[in-house]
Amino acid sequence: MPTASQLQGLSYDWAHLFGMPNIGAEYDDYEAGTYRLLDGEPCAMCHGLATNVHHLVPRSVRKTFFIGGTMLRSPLFALCGSGTTGCHDGFHGGARYKARWVWDDPATEGRWWSGELLGLYGPHSDGLFGLGEYVVTDRLADTEIHMRA
Repeated sequence: MPTASQLQGLSYDWAHLFGMPNIGAEYDDYEAGTYRLLDGEPCAMCHGLATNVHHLVPRSVRKTFFIGGTMLRSPLFALCGSGTTGCHDGFHGGARYKARWVWDDPATEGRWWSGELLGLYGPHSDGLFGLGEYVVTDRLADTEIHMRA
């Protein structure tokens, strides 16, 4: 578990998402924070056509976070809908979906917070899927969806 100073005033629930892999979207200009949906990507939830990009950490919470001097941003998910429709609405309106990152083991998480894994993989690397996964809770269906890529 990271220290309070490592969390930089954020809850663990928000802080541990920064820098995790994107699904079906990417930052165009990492420094400016512009982003885009990758061509032809399916919705990360229903696998229909993705039409929008969702920031797992709301931009109103924080736009950047630092581990060991490396700037991290919220992971992006390609989703269908607009934020008030489709799966995108499931993360916003009714908060049907809640995503969290789960490391395969505590030692790997420690390597993340120390900055060691960032030196090996960099922010948002798909390589992190070999060390952990997204677990999305579907509160309506009372199920969990495990995503490794």
